[in-house]
This record gives sequence, C-alpha cells and structure tokens, in this order.
Amino acid sequence: MDHLFQIGEISQFFDVPASTLRYWEEKGILHPEKQSENHYREYSIEDLMTISDVIFYKNLGLQLKEIRDMDRLTPVQHGQLFAEKLSELEQQQKLLTHRMEKLRRHIQAVKILEELKNDPYQESGIDTDCIVSFDLIEREKLCQYIEDPYLYSRVQHSQTLPKEQRGITVSSDMAKSFPETSILWKKETNRYLTFLMKEEITAGFPNDLPCHLAHIQKTHRTGSIISRFLLCAQECGRTYDYYKTFVEILS
Repeated sequence: MDHLFQIGEISQFFDVPASTLRYWEEKGILHPEKQSENHYREYSIEDLMTISDVIFYKNLGLQLKEIRDMDRLTPVQHGQLFAEKLSELEQQQKLLTHRMEKLRRHIQAVKILEELKNDPYQESGIDTDCIVSFDLIEREKLCQYIEDPYLYSRVQHSQTLPKEQRGITVSSDMAKSFPETSILWKKETNRYLTFLMKEEITAGFPNDLPCHLAHIQKTHRTGSIISRFLLCAQECGRTYDYYKTFVEILS
C-alpha cells in the first residue's frame, strides 16, 4: 500500500498552511482521499507531486485557475501562456527599475541637503541649462515634476529679489521647443555659490534667502538666483521646503 500523509505532515513538509491546501482542494486543484470514518484528508505520493507543481507554477506568477487548467493546454498553448507571463514580469521589472531610480534620486536629495547644511557657500557650476515657466494646469510639465521634483525651480535676481518666477528646468535641446516668452532663465555663466535655502510652510512662507544673500554680498557681486527643490520635511517641529540654491557670482 502506498504511504499516505496527513494534512499536518504535508503542511509542515512544504511549509504551506493547511488552510491553503484546503483552498487548493476547494478550487479543484488537489483531490486528497478522505477517510470514511472521520473524513480526515490523506495525501498520496501523486498529491505531493501535484503540490510541488502548484508551488512551482505559483512561483512563476501563474494564477490558480491557470494552474488548474494546465493539463488541458496543448504545448503551443503552454508556450503562449509562459510568454505572456514573461512579458508581464518584464513590465513589472521596468516599473520596479523606474521606482528604484526615483528612490535613489530622493535619497540623493537628502544627501545634498546634508552636504549643503554642513558646508555652505561652495563655488560650483550650475546643473541646469534653462528654466521655462510652469503652471500647475500644464499637464505635461506637471507630469515632469511628478517624475522628478528636483526639476521644479525658482528664478530670482539679486537686484529684484521679491520678483520671483517659478518654472521647470529643461535641457538646452528641449528649450528650443518652447516659445521665447516662456523661458525664464538661460545659463550664461557657470560660476555660482551654493547653499541650502529653507522656506517655512506657514503664513507668508518666510525663507532665509535674504540672510544668505546678504552674507555672500559682503564679498561678491551677485546676479541670478536659482533655487531647485529638494524635499519637504520637518525641523524642530516646523515644516519646511528645502531648496538647493545657486547664486550667480559676477566678475
């Protein structure tokens, strides 16, 4: 007589909950024998093979209905099903890769914040070529911002500080596709001082840009001011928007 196994043994052997085995039986995938006197399930060697196949196919991403119907498929249909599953996994892989890249950018924003906080007023080039106007009702630009918030930029000038414009940074090649009237700023020089600007999320939205600018102007003539969004976070119980700010140094 072939050796028979109780549901508890099968559950422990495969590390599959007994409730899952019962569910597979309910869905017509498993067909264990039941003792006539107590209706206990008894699993045969053949059932072990079936369970092994179910686990294998589930690990490939197949649904229970697909697994149940596997024996009814032709070889060609098997190939089509597996090709569909492979395509689904490839799409999921692309999505995961995209999400991971966005997470890396956010982690980088946090690192930049800390670097600027610990070592402000370092001279550097600016990491954008052009900034175009941005209105929240412009769907395409809003989608660009959703993909990468660092694209969101504020444009000011040292001589007219309150006159602020907000836009999206674009490459020099992309800038050619925008009308001249929508261009807020273009890179003409590449000498800037960088620092962390923070703006409190409260009435009036006060920020510390004037303080930074006054400090820099003790030793430098300044021009354009570009602030690129990093993240929104709390500090000492207050909520701030943080920006990497570039102040143009004039010769």
